[in-house]
Amino acid sequence: MTGGELIFTDRAGYQAAVADCVGTLHGSLDIFDFDLTATGLDTRTMVERLHAALIAAPGSEVRVVLHDAKPLQTRMPRLWSACATHAHRIRIRETPRSLKHLTDCFILNGREALVRRIHRDHWRGRYMRQDVAEASAYANRFGEIWAACSCCISTTRLGL
Repeated sequence: MTGGELIFTDRAGYQAAVADCVGTLHGSLDIFDFDLTATGLDTRTMVERLHAALIAAPGSEVRVVLHDAKPLQTRMPRLWSACATHAHRIRIRETPRSLKHLTDCFILNGREALVRRIHRDHWRGRYMRQDVAEASAYANRFGEIWAACSCCISTTRLGL
């Protein structure tokens, strides 16, 4: 996809949009999700893609906000290991009780790309490229969510 908007209605379409969105980093990658299990980010291919994108963009960072971080910590060893390897550039927070009512999921790649699912229980959503107005709105929203989350998840063995 080179620009515009793509609508997806199933898991495969969603994961393809996520894969394309994560392929190249544009400054930052902001992820707001329930627990990352639906994204496909824990596959070998996606972990390698994320690792390569971080190497190719040395100044970039990844910020992740999850409602439930347990699946990442206990059932996604490849992704958890990548988070530990890049701990200086990947930061993870868990939402407080006051934000648990938020049900949409989105991944924002700088101001270049946005993957958004309408509701975490449904596969419908959109993948938008080069929509600066939409990306800016979600960047502001993510910033507010990030600021409201004080619980940081450590990827180091000592919790430092």
